Amino acid sequence: MQCRKEEVGGKLYLAYQYSYGVIRRQNPRERAERRKVTSEAKRKINALNRRFELMKLVSVNFTPGRDLFVELGWDHEPDEKEDAQALKSFHRRMRRAFQKAGREYKYILVTETHKRDGSDTRLHHHVIMTGLTGRDLALVRDGWPYGSVDVRSLRELTDNFEDTCKYLLKERKPKNKRSYNTSSNLKRPPEPLKRRVAESADLIVPPGVKLVNRDRRDTDCGRYQILVGKIIDQKAFDRYWDKVQKDRRRVMEQEHWAKYARQKKRGASSPYLARNGV
Repeated sequence: MQCRKEEVGGKLYLAYQYSYGVIRRQNPRERAERRKVTSEAKRKINALNRRFELMKLVSVNFTPGRDLFVELGWDHEPDEKEDAQALKSFHRRMRRAFQKAGREYKYILVTETHKRDGSDTRLHHHVIMTGLTGRDLALVRDGWPYGSVDVRSLRELTDNFEDTCKYLLKERKPKNKRSYNTSSNLKRPPEPLKRRVAESADLIVPPGVKLVNRDRRDTDCGRYQILVGKIIDQKAFDRYWDKVQKDRRRVMEQEHWAKYARQKKRGASSPYLARNGV
């Protein structure tokens, strides 16, 4: 059997499928080489997952052409405490201004201290935030009197904001540092749908989804596939998604009934059936 996970975030559709291979016995040198390859593969997968998580958040909460992509710079090199206080003040001013306009202030913030080539640069912040038509530039400038301010309309140059998210996550952070920070009022994507499928099953592009990217690889540890798509026909996709959820619930019920039958033979009761009044 293979494991399949499907996720939706706004117009973004993600599907993962993987199976586990059988690993033959290896000598110490082979094991060391495998650990090295596995660690590098894990690092790449983790980076990809961070990008997908950010893409989902942006897709669910922000709209191209309406919302903003902002860069906040400093006119000197601040220490950590000064920068934290400045950001706190900026967000407080933004929330106050948005409340007056009858809007909710949302943001995703990324802090950078290095250029793309890894060399140092002055600390600055990138912010994806809610926009206010006609007042955006003056509003943000008034809220950040500490240095340069660059306000642009949020654009979706590639599907699902992938280019924007790759740019925001280009700087590798220490393990104890977050890749980005968000306001607490962001909508969160729904829980992923997980299920087991046949070993021969292949990932297919669902109805209503345009294929953006597909990656499949076979390794000594098994094989995996990743499919990235954009929902272009919401009604067609909703019909597919409803069917998948119903199929998943039916399989879960069958599994629980089978487990109950085994427990009954041993004289035990099923917590699942008890919770559901059966």
